[in-house]
Parts: sequence; structure tokens; C-alpha cells
Amino acid sequence: MSSLIIDAGATKTAFAVIGQEGLLHRSNTAGINANYTPETDIRDSFAQFVSQCPDLPQIETVEYYGAGCATIANQQKMLSILRDFFPTAKLTVDTDLMVVCLALSTGKEAIVGILGTGAATCLFDGHKISSRPPSLGYMLGDEGSGTNLGKRLLTHYLKGNLPKELSQQLEELHHLSFQDTIRRLYSEPKPNKFMASLSPFIHEHLSHPFIHDLAIGAFRDFFATQRPYFPPHMPWQLSGSVAYHYEKLVREAALAEQCKVEKIIQEPMEKLISNRARHLQNNTDKISR
Repeated sequence: MSSLIIDAGATKTAFAVIGQEGLLHRSNTAGINANYTPETDIRDSFAQFVSQCPDLPQIETVEYYGAGCATIANQQKMLSILRDFFPTAKLTVDTDLMVVCLALSTGKEAIVGILGTGAATCLFDGHKISSRPPSLGYMLGDEGSGTNLGKRLLTHYLKGNLPKELSQQLEELHHLSFQDTIRRLYSEPKPNKFMASLSPFIHEHLSHPFIHDLAIGAFRDFFATQRPYFPPHMPWQLSGSVAYHYEKLVREAALAEQCKVEKIIQEPMEKLISNRARHLQNNTDKISR
């Protein structure tokens, strides 16, 4: 008996197979967003996972938590694809926010958010997601995300507002020019990944006042745009690479926007793996008795 958990974000898709004795297999493939990742790419990610673990015991349950899976239509799409790979397994599909909720939950009501390549928030009542603001994606939303940070940096670079020394370093490190940047944004696929790839540059230059203010502004916008959807003074719990690596600035921005961040974790899978392994072991103990 084994269970598969899939946590699919825009940058990577994490697979974890859990058995009675604990973690049996773990691997990553390319990111999946049900809103815009082509179905062929989604199937390729699942096929890559299946090819990596031919000797695992039969998977009886699959839990898929994915970006873009807040709508019924996308949930049904992902269920259909998963069924082709795991025809005998019990399947569940939910938004990627739910895996964060399950990992961070203390059983109390809280605002739960993701700050990674993209951004999203919801109100979790301790058992289920009770409400969530509309997620507009990287073109119209995702304030504070890695993609949004990169977009802000490129906007200043292309308009000539980025300090000269930063522009030179950016061009040398990422082999950029004005024309090349425009081409990568408007003529090549996945411009969001290109923008998000610039987040490490921003993180490395946080000591520069211009970059510091750029990052703080992005995080303040995250809290300012999301806060009106939730009860005042409700605690925030965050997950994601951006929240984790920029934690000091995220907390500073939260305070400036009168929000209280209780906890930040890099990714939720570790907690969920331990919870599922304990659940499987408890069920085995009950059967043996």
C-alpha cells in the first residue's frame, strides 16, 4: 500500500511516494500550471515520474495539489490526465494552496499564502478553504512573486531607470540587451519563467538601496492587494521560495501594511509526507490488531 502526493507549482512539480515505512521515492519534474501548461507537457511530467520508479508498490491513492486548480474545469482536466497514469488509484485534485494549508494548519483560522514564482492567498478555517481572492496570474496580479519581482526589475531596466552599475551587471550576468529582452518577453514561450529567473539577481543585490526599495514595494503591494479580502488582524502563514529567502523583507513589508506574519516555510511537502506516513502506519496497526 502506498500513496502519491504531487505538489505542482509554476517552477517545479514535486512527487513523493509514501508507504507504511515512510518515504519510498521523491523526485521533481518541470512545473505545471493547469491554466496555461500544455497538456502534452503535463503528460510528459507524469511519464517522467513513472519511468523513474518502476519497482515501487502499487499506488492506491494520489493527491494532486496544483497551481491553477482552483476551478472545477481545471480540476476535472487534471483528474482525466491522472486517471490515464493511475487508473486504479483513488484520485483527488485541489489547489496548490490546500497543500500549504494542510502543512501549516494549527487547527485555527488563518490567512494562508504562497509567495513563490507566483502568488496566491486564501482564508483557511482549520479544515477547509473558506474563501480566496481572485488569482489573476502574472500578467495582472501575483504581486510580490518571483515573476513580479523580475517584471519590476525589467521595467526599470528597459525604461533606463535602473542605476547604471546594476544595468551593466544585469546585462553581463544574463547576457541581456534591450532588443534581446523584448524578444524574450514577447516572442519566446514562458516569459513568466524568464522574469522569475531574475529574482536571484535581486536577492543578491538587496544591499543596494534601489533594489531594496524595489523588493519592499513588491511585498507591500502583495499585502496591500490581498489584505482587503480578509478579516483585520488575522494572522498570516506563508510558504514559497520567495517568502522563505526574502523573509526579513517580507516581514518588514507586512508590518508596514499592518499585517502579522506568524510563520514562513520554504515548501510544505516535508510536513505532508510525515503526516501521510503516520496515517498509513496507524491504519496498518489497526488492521494488524
